[in-house]
Amino acid sequence: MKVFLTGGSGYIGSTVAQALKKAGHDVLALVRSEAKGEALKKAGVKLVVGDLGNPAGYAGAAWGRGAFVHLAQDYSPNGVELDRKTITSGKDLLRGQVGATFIYTSGCWVHGANDGVMDESTPLKPARMVAWRPAHEQLALDMAKDGIRSVVVRPTLVYGGAKGGLPAMFFGTAMKHGAAQTIGDGSNHWPLVHVDDLAELYVRLVERAPAGSVFDASDASRFTQREVAEAASRAAGKDGKVAAQTPDGSPFHEALSLDQQISSEKARNDLDWRPRHESFVAEADQLFKTWHAAQ
Repeated sequence: MKVFLTGGSGYIGSTVAQALKKAGHDVLALVRSEAKGEALKKAGVKLVVGDLGNPAGYAGAAWGRGAFVHLAQDYSPNGVELDRKTITSGKDLLRGQVGATFIYTSGCWVHGANDGVMDESTPLKPARMVAWRPAHEQLALDMAKDGIRSVVVRPTLVYGGAKGGLPAMFFGTAMKHGAAQTIGDGSNHWPLVHVDDLAELYVRLVERAPAGSVFDASDASRFTQREVAEAASRAAGKDGKVAAQTPDGSPFHEALSLDQQISSEKARNDLDWRPRHESFVAEADQLFKTWHAAQ
């Protein structure tokens, strides 16, 4: 399949682009510069230089591609509007194509904090940081009315690879301060997924996810933030030392403090998705070595 992908030079986007290419797809990735896309180019991924704010800059190259995978995240003050604009651009590019597919990337924080294990059927209570996102999920799913096979995926906290993902902040604080710093006491559960496993899920979404479907993406672990921090601290040679940082009241700290346990049984059952990495704690030593070598 001919696939167009936003966020090609990003942490998740670059991994997904290479997984799609490896699976035999013709991949065109939106990148901010040729230099940022060099690794993708070497892997056989085609590039178009541009940004979300100028859809006309990538529309010509993306026209006629049967799948649009939206992975880019813009954290500027205009980020929410750019995200919405990209969904609309995807719809315009795909409209009228037989078998057209749109994959929208949301996130686990739309679930908010709930008692027990959450899944796709759990009513959403989004954290402040992503209060806008459920409406964008629905905007993407509404593409089905135009004959587009639209799908929403909600990754949990992504880890692994040279960049390390969000949990790698514990490697950094352990190295700098002698103890990994948690947000609060760390007793809240953090749902996790390895970036390589997540990329494999995207391949399955592109190839066969049902129209109008939503998938949570999480491994089966149920670690607390503190357990992840302790493992990272041990891997960094700091004897598992952890220091609690008082939350600053920001939306980001609020999101990091959510107590979440999320099931991905739907992806396992419907798409035969089998994560190969199920324990940050067990793999922390190797994860640290990979992350540290890239610093």
